[in-house]
Amino acid sequence: MFDMTKVGKQIAHLRKRHNITQMALADQLGVSFQAISNWERGKTMPDISKLPELAKIFNSSIDDLLDNSKGTNLVKVLVENESLVDSQPIDKDELINVAPLLTEDLADSLYQKVEGELSLEDLSLIAPFIHQNSIDILANNQFQLNGLAGLTSIASYISQDKIDECAKKEFELRGMVGLAPMASFISQKIIDECAQEEFEANGIESLASLAPFITQSVINECAQKEFQSNGLHSLSALAPFISQETLSHCAKEGYHRDGIHSLVSIAPFIQKDFLNELAIDAITKKGMKEIIPIIPYIDHHVVEERVIK
Repeated sequence: MFDMTKVGKQIAHLRKRHNITQMALADQLGVSFQAISNWERGKTMPDISKLPELAKIFNSSIDDLLDNSKGTNLVKVLVENESLVDSQPIDKDELINVAPLLTEDLADSLYQKVEGELSLEDLSLIAPFIHQNSIDILANNQFQLNGLAGLTSIASYISQDKIDECAKKEFELRGMVGLAPMASFISQKIIDECAQEEFEANGIESLASLAPFITQSVINECAQKEFQSNGLHSLSALAPFISQETLSHCAKEGYHRDGIHSLVSIAPFIQKDFLNELAIDAITKKGMKEIIPIIPYIDHHVVEERVIK
């Protein structure tokens, strides 16, 4: 793309050389003072329609304004007559440079005429400037070629419906692991639906790769079902993501059903005060030997107090 900082400095240089204030230049161009300031600070670029006016005011040329950067020739063609580009293919590098200056309609029209293959990096540079429908068609093509992972570079510009549509297809092909590259862009509804389906098919361990993106209620629901079917040890893979309320409930039930030793696999994730309470209960009922497996996870003063008593 054009070096906005360099172009901004050139505009500022030409303005000062002609002894024109930012406010006066803004009035001549019919734009705000803030627009001129943003151009000169390299924050934004002038619209393509303003370049001939700037060149005229500064008694300069578009080539000088844009420092003869790649894309300058395309800009001049568009300024002269937009319809001229209909008869010729568009160089992708020129479009990438010029796109920030164009309206969405014009950028999209030129994108349709680009010659040659576009890399993922090229697509990520063009995507912010073209129509949503074009982006979604592009996303669909990339998905067919490279799967969901192929969409990461343009994910911010793809519509939510298209992302979710591709995510559901990816899940059908590869399960939850296939969603990982795009998890932060997939809607919560789809993530949770896929998580519940994955859990029913493959158990709670299969959710580990996407656990940070699954809602707490779904994780807790799956954890409770897993515990009832396979016991506390089966929760260890997802324990860091299970709520303390659910983890404590399962721990308490597991303790009363299978003893204190059943807590070992999830002990690091249980609140220490609660674990201390269970340890004291175990000592009271069966003696000190009963808590040996979980001693690394409880407060030593709890053990010392029970020994003294």
